[in-house]
Amino acid sequence: MSKSESQKEVRVIAPSCSMRPSQKRQYERAQERIESLGYKVTFAKHVDSDFHQGTARAEDRARDFNDAYSDTNVAVVMAMHGGWAANEILPYIDWNIIRNNPKPLIGFSDITVLLNAVYAKTGIRNYLGPNFSTIGSMRSWEYTLASLGAALQGLSIEPTRSRLWGTGREKKGHRTKPWKVIQPGVCRAPLLGGNAGTFYLLQGTEYQPRFDKDFVLAYEDDDESGKYTAREFSRRLESLLQLPGVRENIQGMLIGRFQPESRVTDKELESIVLSKHIGDIPIISRVDFGHTLPMLTLPIGGKVAIDASTSQVVLQIEEQVERK
Repeated sequence: MSKSESQKEVRVIAPSCSMRPSQKRQYERAQERIESLGYKVTFAKHVDSDFHQGTARAEDRARDFNDAYSDTNVAVVMAMHGGWAANEILPYIDWNIIRNNPKPLIGFSDITVLLNAVYAKTGIRNYLGPNFSTIGSMRSWEYTLASLGAALQGLSIEPTRSRLWGTGREKKGHRTKPWKVIQPGVCRAPLLGGNAGTFYLLQGTEYQPRFDKDFVLAYEDDDESGKYTAREFSRRLESLLQLPGVRENIQGMLIGRFQPESRVTDKELESIVLSKHIGDIPIISRVDFGHTLPMLTLPIGGKVAIDASTSQVVLQIEEQVERK
């Protein structure tokens, strides 16, 4: 990274959930780790505001969003947390500011709506990856930070699975199983998607990406539905597949690792996916993204290549920034 790039900022915004005083040490670790990549971390004006349900007013959150893009010192925009309210700011975003100041947004969970909306409205590539608070976690953080660093450098990489995984609620970790080939195949196309329940919120809006060209779907679900997670995952996937162009143009599918509390077994997931008649495309599960740690950083709108012609999966994340 050049000296000029090292002076660029990562601006932390809170479109879904504001800062939590109880996580102060986690934020400090996150800042230290991001700054180790050569970036200066700055915070938006309203990241600690609490107007309702742990967030600032939608207009203020959108103002922070617009300001992050208009500030020429900011190279990367990063969400503080996931949550429930990111889609509230969509009507207040100044899309001309975003379009004229292209820079990536990073986050997951509720941030799925913003990642895909920004790409749909402007064509700017974003990253399905850790929220700011996630970087401060102690669970296999080196893997998460390394993947984020590769993305920020725009590297073309072949990520491998983690060694151990877990959740923030567990003291012990789990040994990572190999990524599972539900259906073999080979593909290469831009990536769309993220959290199933959040991606679902874009349906019927002007912020939903178009599915009129080849794409690969990244899809994961949290455990908010408890024992009904599998049913929710199934019907949300079916709803997505019924949208115009999806079944015709989906080229591959990456499914993120489920939390233990979701109770989704490999056998149940396989039966769900194969029942959908998606087509002869590669479908891979247990991939290192979603609501467990550690996690990969994946490019929304950027191209990925999957080779699952054998039981050994090769995932290629292509050069993640456009070079002039």
